[in-house]
Amino acid sequence: MTDTEDAFHDYLDLRQQADSAQLATLDADSLPEASHAPVVWLEDGVYLFLSDLAAHARNLRNNPALGLVLVDASGKNPFARRRIGLQCRTELVPRDDPRFASVMAIFQHRFGGVMELLEPLADFNLFRARIERGSFVRGFGQAFVFEGGNPDRLEAVDPRAADEGSPSDSAS
Repeated sequence: MTDTEDAFHDYLDLRQQADSAQLATLDADSLPEASHAPVVWLEDGVYLFLSDLAAHARNLRNNPALGLVLVDASGKNPFARRRIGLQCRTELVPRDDPRFASVMAIFQHRFGGVMELLEPLADFNLFRARIERGSFVRGFGQAFVFEGGNPDRLEAVDPRAADEGSPSDSAS
């Protein structure tokens, strides 16, 4: 197995462990707002069930840009913790959309009884975040990037590259 294949499996492992993510949204003045929310991962994106009372939901209604961060808090050194950073575009999933019921069933299974209280509340809405690009850091000197929501096509970042964050020419 190649280093990139190992990284892909580590990426999936971290993503599978994560039941929530840190969010970065933009308010009406284009100021960044950091927050936190439970998430469900499916093949077509990341789903969030958010209350309009929360600033991040209002922000996403006005600007669909979303940054998500997942961090493996079990790592001892905060500089070397495994982490995933994603840049996404969101869309509201209406309650009459067939995806709504199927995604909510997954939320119910994952988060239990609290969903019975939250799902009927009119201020809660389902958002789908479509991943446009992302990064995965396995540790010191082990950074990978991907485009178009395809983490199975991770490209290693050359730490010696002058252009910070550019993929290595030899990455596969």
